[in-house]
Amino acid sequence: MITRDIVNNLYKKYNKTPKSADMLNMALLFDYATEHHGVYIDPDTEELVINSIDTNSPFHSIPVRHIHAIVPFEEWVAIVIHSSVIFLNRNSSKVAVDIKNVKPSFMDRLRGISAE
Repeated sequence: MITRDIVNNLYKKYNKTPKSADMLNMALLFDYATEHHGVYIDPDTEELVINSIDTNSPFHSIPVRHIHAIVPFEEWVAIVIHSSVIFLNRNSSKVAVDIKNVKPSFMDRLRGISAE
């Protein structure tokens, strides 16, 4: 089971993109997600396309240069990007997306105090 702590650790551990896209474990993604999710890399746009996600979704195609990591779990494969994690189920076409909570900046907090 993937908990909130695990997701938060993914954001912390993979907070930057790798120096090269070659460092991403794309083989893992293709091994576990191609059958149910129809993932492929578009050579023209250099985007990872996930066909199990609606074409109107911003997560349908992701520039490879924005992917921070591909992490395997027992039942899922996680695609970590800056402010989201896309979970692709290994055994079905289920998809789950976690969107990172953004904390207010120092200036946002100051504005909130002065607005009262």
